[in-house]
Order: sequence, then C-alpha cells, then structure tokens
Amino acid sequence: MTWTHPLLVGIACAVLLFWAVGAYNRLMRLRAKVKKQFAALDAFMLRELVWVQGCLPDTMRGGTMPAPLTLQDESHAALVRLWAACEQLAAALAETRHNPYTPELMEGLATAHDTLGAAWQRALEHLAADTPGVDATRLANRRTHLLHQSLPLRESFNASVLTYNRAIGQFPASLLARLCGFRPAAILRALPLSSA
Repeated sequence: MTWTHPLLVGIACAVLLFWAVGAYNRLMRLRAKVKKQFAALDAFMLRELVWVQGCLPDTMRGGTMPAPLTLQDESHAALVRLWAACEQLAAALAETRHNPYTPELMEGLATAHDTLGAAWQRALEHLAADTPGVDATRLANRRTHLLHQSLPLRESFNASVLTYNRAIGQFPASLLARLCGFRPAAILRALPLSSA
C-alpha cells in the first residue's frame, strides 16, 4: 500500500504536465492565428496607405517633410496633414505588426486610421477645388472600395482575437495564461467606411 501513494502522485503529476503542455500549445496556436490574421489585415492596410500616398503630389512622396507652400495655403496645409496622417498610420502599423495583442497599440492603430480618414476628406475637398483634372468623387469611391474590401480581414482578425480571449479566460487555462503572462488582446474597432 505504501507504493500506491507515490504512484498516484506521479500519475497526477504526469496528467497535469500533459494537460499544461497541451493547453500551452493551444494558447500558442491561438496567438499565432491572431498574428497571422493581423498580418493579412496589415498587408491590406499597407496597400491602402500606399494608395493614399500615391494620391499626394510628387513633392510630398518619399517620407520627407514636404517643402513649404507649394500650393495655396489651405490646400497645402490639408495635404501636409494628409502626409502627416500617412506617416502616423505607417508608424502605428509598424509598431502593431510586432505585437498585435496589445490593446493600446490596437487603439493607436484605429486612431491613426481615423486620422488618415479625416485628413483624406479634407485634402480631397481642397484638391477638388484647387486642382483641375482631379476627380474627387472617383478618388473617394476608390478609397471606400478599399475600405469595404478590408472588412472580411478585419472580421477574421476580430474573430480570432475573441477566440483567443475566450481561451485565456476559461478555467483552468486561465491559470496557465496568467502564469505565462498572456493578456487579453483587443479587437480592431470598426473603421469608417465612407471617405468623402
């Protein structure tokens, strides 16, 4: 009888170890899925960013601060704000790309995208008024089309985040998640779909 107690403890430890390894692997797979889904969304947001930057005048492309007063004052200011919003979104994407689980980074990314949308609308108004040959409606429709195309990617990312959050919130996996430092991730809130 004395040998059954250590045997039971050994079996219990082995079961606990196998459960912990399995639970850890599941959480890591879910984290990898979140990162993979964000990579697809990141690529699409980068595509949108490049397209918006391509709408800027040639003097404002290339990542350097635009030269002062190349257009009328308000038009130039609107384009400079659009250029700055592009730079802000590029920085937010780069930062979030490495850790898409951090709620603060995700909120910063959504805010940067909102800022780009507001700057885009303002710049479009001035481009339409001050630049002959610019079809503001066509440009606005093109960006809206890009935003609509990103919806399934955002929904997939958000679904994978919710699955991950549910997994780290369920007992007993929540104990392991806390032990490993896994925190709940944040979804990417809805991006405005109109751009004009």
